[in-house]
Amino acid sequence: MPPAGAGTSRRAPAPFAEVSQTVSQTALADSGSDALYRQMVQGVKDYAIYLIDPSGVVSNWNAGAQRAKGYTAQEIVGQHFSRFYTEPDRAAGLPQRALDCALREGKFEGEGWRLRQDGTRFWAHVVIDPIFGEEGALIGFAKITRDLTAQVEASRRTTEQERLFRLLVQGVTDYAIYLLDPEGVVSNWNAGAQRAKGYTAQEIVGQHFSRFYTLDDRRAGLPQRALATALATGKFEGEGWRLRRDGSRFWAHVVIDPIRDEMGTLVGYAKITRDLTAQKLQSDRMKAVSDNLDLALAHMSQGLCLFDAQERLVLSNERMRSLLQLPETAIRPGATLTDLLWELHADPAVDYEETAAKVRALRLAHLAALAATRETVNEEMLRQDRYLSVSHRALPAGGWVTTLDDITERRQIEDRIVHLAHHDTLTALPNRVTFRDRLEAALAGGAQARCALLYLDLDRFKPVNDTLGHPVGDAVLQTVAQRITAQLRKNDVVARLGGDEFAVLMDGCDKVQEVNRLAERLIREISRPMQVNGQQVVVGVSIGIACAPRHGTDPDLLLRNADLALYRAKEHGRACHRTYEPDMELVVQQRRDLEQDLRRALELGEFTLHFQPVVDTGRGQITGCEALLRWESPKRGRVPPGDFIPFAEEIGMMSEIGDWVLRAACREAAGWVQPLTVSVNLSVTQFHREDLLARVSLALAESGLPAERLELEITETAMIDDVVGATAILEQLRRLGIRIALDDFGTGYSSLSFLRNLPFTRIKIDRSFVHDLGIKPEAAAIVRAVTGMCDSLKVSVTAEGVETERQMAMLQAEGCAELQGFLISRPCPSAELAVWMDDYARARAGEAEAVLA
Repeated sequence: MPPAGAGTSRRAPAPFAEVSQTVSQTALADSGSDALYRQMVQGVKDYAIYLIDPSGVVSNWNAGAQRAKGYTAQEIVGQHFSRFYTEPDRAAGLPQRALDCALREGKFEGEGWRLRQDGTRFWAHVVIDPIFGEEGALIGFAKITRDLTAQVEASRRTTEQERLFRLLVQGVTDYAIYLLDPEGVVSNWNAGAQRAKGYTAQEIVGQHFSRFYTLDDRRAGLPQRALATALATGKFEGEGWRLRRDGSRFWAHVVIDPIRDEMGTLVGYAKITRDLTAQKLQSDRMKAVSDNLDLALAHMSQGLCLFDAQERLVLSNERMRSLLQLPETAIRPGATLTDLLWELHADPAVDYEETAAKVRALRLAHLAALAATRETVNEEMLRQDRYLSVSHRALPAGGWVTTLDDITERRQIEDRIVHLAHHDTLTALPNRVTFRDRLEAALAGGAQARCALLYLDLDRFKPVNDTLGHPVGDAVLQTVAQRITAQLRKNDVVARLGGDEFAVLMDGCDKVQEVNRLAERLIREISRPMQVNGQQVVVGVSIGIACAPRHGTDPDLLLRNADLALYRAKEHGRACHRTYEPDMELVVQQRRDLEQDLRRALELGEFTLHFQPVVDTGRGQITGCEALLRWESPKRGRVPPGDFIPFAEEIGMMSEIGDWVLRAACREAAGWVQPLTVSVNLSVTQFHREDLLARVSLALAESGLPAERLELEITETAMIDDVVGATAILEQLRRLGIRIALDDFGTGYSSLSFLRNLPFTRIKIDRSFVHDLGIKPEAAAIVRAVTGMCDSLKVSVTAEGVETERQMAMLQAEGCAELQGFLISRPCPSAELAVWMDDYARARAGEAEAVLA
C-alpha cells in the first residue's frame, strides 16, 4: 500500500526526466562513446541508474544504485531486477508488467515500495526505457530509480496536518474562524463562526464581512480600515461590538491576518473572532466598581493608603496627601514605608544620621506593633498644627491599611471641654474644681505647708446686675477678674468660684503682712470706678483670709474658714478684709440652726399670713390685700421677714415656702366676706419653675378661689434674663384670668416702653420713690410719668410704703389714688383684717353723712 501523498504526480521532476532521456540516448551510442556513458552514469549519485538485459537481468550498476539499494556492482550484476520488488509485487508480476509496458508504450513510469539489500523498504519513483539496436532489435532496458521516501513522508505529514487543521477549524466552537477573499467576501465558515454569529455557511459564504459591524461602525469605515491595517502591518487586532444574525450585539475580539501565495500575491484574509461579551460585561462591572472606588476614595473625609507585604504603597487617596501635606511625588504607588517616613520626618536642620536613625526606629516600631496585634494600631500625630488620628489595620495576606482622620476640631472641642471643666467660661479663670485641686496640692505638705487663701465677695454687685442687666454684670465680673490678676505674683492662683465670688491662693506664703497688703490692694483696685457700656459702675469687695497651717491643712477646712472670715467682713461694713478667728465658728452654727428651724417651721406650720389692704382713696374702697409672710417661732419668737426670707432664698427654700404662701393665701381669701383680690408675691425661683401654671391652678382649685381674685406680684429681676420667655409665662397666667402686678417698679432697669409689651394689670411704685416725695424733685416726676402711662394703658397703679398724710396728698395730686402702707393699715391676720374692713367701712359712711349734713 503506497504511503499517503505517494503517486500524487506520475511524472518525475524535470531533472529526473532529463537524466532518463540522456541515459537512454547514451545507451544507444556506439562503443566509442562507452567511456562517456560510463563516466556520466557513474557520476550520478542521487539516482539509481542501471541497465538490464531483455530478460531483466542487471547488466550495469552505478554508484547511485549502490547508494539507494545497498548492493555493490559485483553483488547485483547478473541478478534479475525483480529482487528489488516486494514479495507481493513479485507475486503479482509487477516486474515483468513494467518491462512489458515499457516495450509497448515506449516507457514505463511508476512508484512503489522497493527493497534494499538489508531488507528495508523505500518508496521509489521508477522510469524504464527500452533500448533498441540499429536494426530495431531490443538489446535491453535503461532503468532509473529515485528514493522519494523523504518527500512522500513530508507530503504525508503536510496532508495530515491539513486534515487535522480542517478538523480543528471546523471543530472549534469558541472562535469564529473563517476566510475572506481580497475584497472582504466570506469564502469559508466554521462551526464556531456559526455559533458566534448565527449564520450557517450556506447563508453567509459570498456575503461581505462588513455585515457583522454595526451601522455606525460601517458608516465610519471600520471594516475597510481593519483590512487596510492588516495589509499595512501584517495583522489587525481589535475589539468592538458586532452583530449576530438575530440583530443582537456581542463584544468581539478580532484578529485579521492577510494570506499570500508563494509569489507574495494577496489571496485573502484569515479572520478569527471571539465572543468576549461576558468578559466585557465583567470588565465593565469591574471598571464601574473601580471607578466607584476611586470616586469614594476621592470623596472620603478620611485619608487612606494601602501597603503590600513588601511595605510598598499600592494605593492612596488625595485626602491622605492633603492631610500629610506632602507633594504628589511622595505619595506614589511603589513608594516604601521608609520613603514615606523620610518625607514626614526629614528636617534640613537635623543631621542626616539622626534622621535616618529616627526613620529606622519608627519603621521597626510600626511593624512590631502590627505584628503584635495583627489587628488595629491607633495613634495620634501632630502635623503642621493639625491633629491626626492614625489607624493601621493589618491585612491577612500581609501589608496593612492606614486611615487618617483630621481630629483637629474634635481635639479643640475636647480641649475646650477640658478647659471649660476647669475654667470659668465668663472670665477664663480657673473654676472651683481646679482651684480646689491647686489648693490640695499646696497643702500636700501637711504641717509644713505654707499658703494663704483669700476669699473674695463683691459688694453692691447684685444691684448693678439687677438694675443694669446681666450683660453689664458680666462685663463687671470680667473687669474684676483682670484687676485681681494684675495684682498677683507669678505663682499665685486666682479662680472664680461662682456668682460674684473669687478666691486667691498665695502658695508658699503665710506672712500676715504680705497677705494683708495684697488684700488691701485688691480692695483698692476693685473699688475703682469702671466704665461699662458707657456707664460708670462702682462695686466693692469684702475679703476673708485663712492661712495654712495655723488655720488648717485640709482644703475644705481652709475654704470654710476663709468663708467664715468673709462673712465677718460683710458684717463689719463690707469693703474690708478679715482673717479667720476661732470664734467665727459661732456664725456657722447660727446659720445651721436657722436652716434647721426654717425647715421645722414649714413642717410644723409655724408660718402665718398677714394681709395689708390696698385702698382706692378716690372712691374710698378697699380694692384688695397683699399677703405677707410672718414667722412665729416657739424658739425664736416673732422673726422679722428680713432676717429669714433672704436666708431662705440663699439656701433654696423659697420655692417650697412660696408654694405654701400661695395655697394659704388662696384658701384664706376664699373665706372672706368681701370678694377682694388677694396679692401673692412670687419668688424668682417660683416664677421660673416649669410647673408654675399647674401649681397656681391647683391652689385655685383646692381653695375654690376664682382666678380673677388672685393677683401675682413679680419683680423685674425675675424677668431680666429672659424677657421673651417671661412674657409667654405671664400671658399664660392672664389667660387663666389671673391678674399680674409688677412689684417694686423703678428699682430695676425697666423703661416705660418695656411695660407696654408686657401683660401687666397693675404697676406698684416702689416705696423708695414714695419716701423721696417732697425730698427729691424727680420722685414726683417719676410718679407722674408712671400714672400717666398706666392711665393710657388702662393699667392700675399702686403706691407702696405710704406712711404720711403728706405723701398721700402728693400721690393723689399726681393722679395715684391706690395706696398701700402703714398710713392705711399695718399688715394683720385675716380676723383682724375683717374688723379693720368693718371699721373702715363705718368710717367712710360717717364721712359721707358729715358731707351730706
